[in-house]
Amino acid sequence: MTRIKENARSFEELALEHFAAGDLKGSLQFFEKALAEDRKVYNIPGVSSDLYNIARCYVSLELYDNADRVLAEADEINTNAGNRSGLADDSLLHAQIRIRRGEYDAAAALLDEALRLYKEDKNDLGTANAYNSMGSLAIKTARYEQAYEYLDAATAIFKRMKNRAGLAVSYNNLGYLFEQQGNEQQAARTYLLALEQDTFLENSIGISSDLHNIGRLYKKTGAFEKALYYYKRALDTNRALYLTDRVSQDLENIIDILGSMGRDEEKALYVKALKELTGA
Repeated sequence: MTRIKENARSFEELALEHFAAGDLKGSLQFFEKALAEDRKVYNIPGVSSDLYNIARCYVSLELYDNADRVLAEADEINTNAGNRSGLADDSLLHAQIRIRRGEYDAAAALLDEALRLYKEDKNDLGTANAYNSMGSLAIKTARYEQAYEYLDAATAIFKRMKNRAGLAVSYNNLGYLFEQQGNEQQAARTYLLALEQDTFLENSIGISSDLHNIGRLYKKTGAFEKALYYYKRALDTNRALYLTDRVSQDLENIIDILGSMGRDEEKALYVKALKELTGA
């Protein structure tokens, strides 16, 4: 039994490594192997954790129905075990799915439930994650003052815990909040703070998103040279991760910027790269 549990945790570690490197399908395969091992020995906490992580992979892959299906099993296990933090984690992920689907009222109710459970369990990390998601939702619904309060609370907890991964997400959300409010300078500074955290963690997916956000901001404000610099860095990152959709977006933005700058010869090179990528 001990050997099987060790195998499960080894698969879990490999899955997390693949997830951080941006290999979502590889990560999913290793989490499923961990789940199979944990099921053999009825390791309920392990099964619950594996299901949550599998659902997280599905969310990142935008396979939301699959994520909901897996989370339903995790919910049942955590309810029977009285695992409040596990239920809170599930509620938080359910909420993130609802946010992505535009179901904001349902997301708000799930986030309130997650926050309540985390606080009852004195789970600071979970509480900060809930505040982060509540801030993100508040931005989407144009409740900017409330968004800042939530994100400021999340950031304070992450700083106290010295949790760089959480800080990266908080800074990205704050950057987007400042961008929506028209405070471009503060947005740029905050996006750069997110990039600093993800770079330290070697979080390739996070770095990709950070570079895209900074490039988008500079493009919007007409700082084309800076925008070009960050989009080219994003392009290199996404090519290394084989993230085809993001590579396509980067190429389209670079082409657009080079066109605005009148750099037609350089633009032609990226047009050719985009055609080769898409087969158009």
